[in-house]
Parts: sequence; structure tokens; C-alpha cells
Amino acid sequence: MIKKLKIKYIRRWWDTDKYFPVLGKEISIQEKIVREKSMNKFLNDLFSHLKQCPEKEDQRADWKNTLWSMIKTFGHHSGFTEEEINGDFAKSLPIITHAFIGNVKAFNNDIKLDKMVQALRNIWIMNILQVLFNLKVEYTPSVFAYSMLYPYTDNYLDSTEISFQDKEYINRKFRLRLAGEEIESRNAYEKDLFDLVGIIEGQYPRAIFKELYESLLCIHDAQCKSLAQHNGMISPYERDVLGISTEKGGASVLADAYLVNGNLSGSQADFAFAFGALLQFCDDLQDAKEDLNNGDMTMFSVTSEKWPLDNITNALFDFSNKVMDDSDVGFIDEESNKMKIFLKKNLVLLIFEAISQNHNLYSKEYIKKIEKQLPFRMKYTKKLYKKIRTNYSNFESIHGYSIDDVILMATDVIEINSI
Repeated sequence: MIKKLKIKYIRRWWDTDKYFPVLGKEISIQEKIVREKSMNKFLNDLFSHLKQCPEKEDQRADWKNTLWSMIKTFGHHSGFTEEEINGDFAKSLPIITHAFIGNVKAFNNDIKLDKMVQALRNIWIMNILQVLFNLKVEYTPSVFAYSMLYPYTDNYLDSTEISFQDKEYINRKFRLRLAGEEIESRNAYEKDLFDLVGIIEGQYPRAIFKELYESLLCIHDAQCKSLAQHNGMISPYERDVLGISTEKGGASVLADAYLVNGNLSGSQADFAFAFGALLQFCDDLQDAKEDLNNGDMTMFSVTSEKWPLDNITNALFDFSNKVMDDSDVGFIDEESNKMKIFLKKNLVLLIFEAISQNHNLYSKEYIKKIEKQLPFRMKYTKKLYKKIRTNYSNFESIHGYSIDDVILMATDVIEINSI
């Protein structure tokens, strides 16, 4: 199945339109400045309020209510309303985030919140799939385990401090464990990996859910192939750069889908693979500059060596639209359609943000044209992420809590009456 889906979406990529996309109404400089002031005020108020986290638990209810009301109000002003977002998804997100952070701390207390972002994103993707598949939005053992597995393995495989031979060794052992063999761990890292597989096995018996475990082997194999991207820049005719990213991204979200539903229809599997490939392409664009500097091969970093990213980014916009439009075949209920519209809007913003972070890899004409569509001025966007990182790194509450502690307390919203 993976091979057919990979071929289908590689062909779909080559069929994309390379012309500048139709992106709707332009945003004036004046409107951008208004939005920037609103964002600055929100961030200042947000971090100020987080620092006021009460010391005593019985005093935190009002503090949390105010916090989530602040976030909700800002979301409304930014164009995100209840009508656009599935109600169960919106209500469950902070509760699931809180449960996950707590589970991570219990599983490995050395992992800090900024290292959980990749895993949290995967959990939210799985929750999105639950909405699309008309399932209950929930946090399950497999959602936790799989969302932890691939930050663990991705970060290990991406590390420049670990030899290629050591990576190949752990990959071989991990594949045997994914295939169902009982493998003895030789260190804490391997024990954590194998224990996470055991959590999935506790929810989904191998004898009943064979395709699910095949999907886990597929993403593992795709990750191993992606190691070839880290061996320095060579001709794209010597290495299947597009195929590697397509397979890795597609297989990852396909496994997400199996882990939230156990079994999949053909349309569900097709969409999950396509959505995963799309997200991988967006990640590759986001990391284009870093990958170029590190000698890591993706279609964006390879292109940026000799050409501006104008046309290939136009292709990404078109690929995104085609993936979301094609999903109409499998998801026709009201909540699924609402989620697809929400995703389509956010995918455009995701690509905008990636362009802003790699603006010097584009022609001046393209940046001038695309900036008219961006919600903020490009120079502001660059400063925005630096400001958020600085606020995060320098955070300390009035009672000495770390940012991780405060976010854990803030997402404990079960007792909140209304958000």
C-alpha cells in the first residue's frame, strides 16, 4: 500500500501548478501594523499573567479562567471562532496537552517542555484525524506512545554526535521490536523505546491489528531511508530526495491514523498519507536554510543552492489545495468539512511562516508579492519568534515556578467552568 500511495503523491507533486497562487484579499501595511500591535499586547499580557500563577492550588481556578478567556478572545480577534473549530477538539486540546505533559514527566522527567513540541504536534494531528474520522476526541495510551516514539528516534537519528554505525545498530534492534520480537535493552534509551512499543501492544493486540503494525514498520523503514538525506549534498539524480520526504511524511501520519482507529478504509489511508507528505514538505521548507547549512538534502534545500524557492513554493501551495480538495471523497459530514476548512486556512499560514523564516532564499520580486498576503510584515515575523523564545527562556514566575511547571498547571482545566 505504501508503495502505491508514494507513487500516487509523487505524481501529484509533479502535476502541481507552479504559478503564483490565488491567496485572496491583500492585507494593507496599516492592517498589518494593527495586527502586530495586537499580537505584542497579547504576548505581553500572556507572559505577565503566566508569571502571576498562584502558589496555592485552590487559588488557581480564577487565574486559569482568565488565562483561557484571554486566549479565546485573541483567537476570535485573529479570525478563529467556535464556528470554525470542532467543539470537542477545542475543549479537549488543553486537557489532552496537560495529560501528555504529566505522562512525559512520569515517563522521563529529564525531558523539558521545549523538547515536547514535536510530540505535542503529533498528538494534535491524531486528534484532528479523530475529528475527520468522526471519532471521539480522546487521549489514548497509543496516542502517547507513538507521539513519544518518533521524537525519540528522530532526534537520535538527527544527532551529529552519534555515529552512523550506532544509528544503524539501534535501527536494526528497534525494527525487530516493532516486528514483535522480545529484545533485551542495553541502555536507558533502548528501554524507553521498547517500553513505548509495549504500550501500543497493550491497546492493540498484534494478532488483530496486523496492518497497524505494518504501518509502524513502514515509518521506521522510511526514517532509515531518510538517513541518506544527511550524508551531504550530491546530485538529486543520485538520490530520490522527493521520494524520501514523501514516504517519510506519508508513512508517519498513516501510522497516526491506524493508531486512532485501529483499521482504515481506503479513503482514510489515502488522506492520511497525503496529509503526512504535505506536512513533511512544509517542514522541509521551514528547515530549508538550516538543512542547506548542514548539507541535508530535501527538495527545498537542494533547490535553494542554485535557484530561488519561488516556483517550488508555488507548487507547495497547489499541492496543499489538491490534498485538501481531494479529501472531499472520504469525509462528508459537517464536522469533517469544518475541520478541513480550518486545516486549509492554517496550512496557508504555515507556508507563510516558512517563507518568512527563509526570505533570503526567494527572489525580491516574489517576497514583495507574497508579503502583501502575509498577516504581518516580514521583518516583524522574524522578531516575533525571537521574542517568544526569549520570553520562554527567561521565564520565572513570582513564586519561582519554571515555564514548564506553569504550563502544566495552566492546562489542568478540568475544573474550569467555561472557556
